[in-house]
Amino acid sequence: MLLSFVNLAFIFIVIFLFYALRRRFRPYVLLAASMVFIWRLNRGALIWVLSCSVLLYLCGLRIQFLLGEDRKKSARVMTVAGIIVCAASLFFLKHVSRSFPDESVLHRFILPVGFSYYIFQGISYLSDVYREELPAEKNPAILTLYMCFFPKFISGPIEKPKTFLEQIRNLDSVGLFDENRIPLAFASLLYGCFMKVVIADRLAPLTSGLLNYPHIYGSKWLFYGMLMYTMQIYCDFAGYSAIAVGVGRLFGLTLTENFHTPYFSRNIAEFWRRWHISLSGWLRDYIYIPLGGNRKGLRRKCLNLLAVFVICGMWHGAGMRFIIWGLLHGICQVVYTICRDKKPSMADRVPGIIKTAAGTVLTFSFVSFVWIFFGAPNTRFALNYILRMFTAGIGEVPMLNQELQLGVTPFVKNIPVYGIFVIILDGIMRKENLPFAEAVLKLPVWARYLLEYLMIIGIFLLGMYGPGYNAQDFMYMEY
Repeated sequence: MLLSFVNLAFIFIVIFLFYALRRRFRPYVLLAASMVFIWRLNRGALIWVLSCSVLLYLCGLRIQFLLGEDRKKSARVMTVAGIIVCAASLFFLKHVSRSFPDESVLHRFILPVGFSYYIFQGISYLSDVYREELPAEKNPAILTLYMCFFPKFISGPIEKPKTFLEQIRNLDSVGLFDENRIPLAFASLLYGCFMKVVIADRLAPLTSGLLNYPHIYGSKWLFYGMLMYTMQIYCDFAGYSAIAVGVGRLFGLTLTENFHTPYFSRNIAEFWRRWHISLSGWLRDYIYIPLGGNRKGLRRKCLNLLAVFVICGMWHGAGMRFIIWGLLHGICQVVYTICRDKKPSMADRVPGIIKTAAGTVLTFSFVSFVWIFFGAPNTRFALNYILRMFTAGIGEVPMLNQELQLGVTPFVKNIPVYGIFVIILDGIMRKENLPFAEAVLKLPVWARYLLEYLMIIGIFLLGMYGPGYNAQDFMYMEY
């Protein structure tokens, strides 16, 4: 959902058709819009979407039929087979695609955009039908719309089938001017665009230079690069999610709020409750709990946590760097779990304010450090980056020359100020304990309008029409 005239015009056309045509046509309007969006984005993705939707539709009906005939063993076999096909196709596509040049037609066809999110939703659907948490969808158009609703197609969120399918069936009761629909959508869209255009896109050239050429720079710039990438990936991904939520609200579909001030987390467990919330929930419901969760003792719980985070790393991308990233998060979760479960806990002796501050700083530092593996081109580059960050000093090249090499201008040096603005926005959410759009509506009217005005000015003057602006693709399109 890039901020462009074409995409904005596309959204306005879809809104007009959605509300102008008969209410019973609304799911089909959104499905047609989603097909057009995916076709424009990646024709290979459209072929995969349609093929997999047919497979999931037939498989779901068959599972429900077998359950109705009390043939639970056969239903289980069908469910497991469907899940294996989904998981194997994702694993195959992610790894085989690396064998072909990035610009080749075969590469674009074999690894379609958005497929990771799509497959996880397919697994959710088959699992929930088997567990009889929802009936198999009889309308293939509604199931396909659940799988590929266009605002969330590229980077999620991963929606639970029962909740989202119910919303699709109730589209005929949606009114454009229902209470707070437009103010909530507008605030969410503004927040997402500000995060993406003003912060993430401005940081992208700097972090790319540092992560791809760590041997050129000294430890000071590499340390800054780690912090900049930490802010960039949050603003980019949270920005996309906020835009998706805002667009979804315009059609009466409430998407999962994927982020809730994750960098204010006091420990790693809280971080994963606030970061990529839909993925964390999916991993808990469909991997961690089926593996036994915390029901089989501490040792088994720790092994389950490690397995979940290794799978999380593999889902994000091919290569050892993603496995290391997931494994480090898993190890940190295990250490935190063991320390927390000690009776009495050592942390209980520390005053509350000190414990909160220390926990937040330590969690942020760990998450920032581990992002290096996520952002580097490969494991060797990540290890080189870390080594030089702790040993290189200023580096062989003078700092001024490093700034010139990196393309740091006086305008770019003001980016930390914009980052402070993001912290203020997150602080509003933290204070109200609500998603951004809902938290903003709690502010006095003058404060809300001032905040939205500042974000609009920032998007145009510091982002789209600011000096040297170069629009970037969303980062999670690659994963």
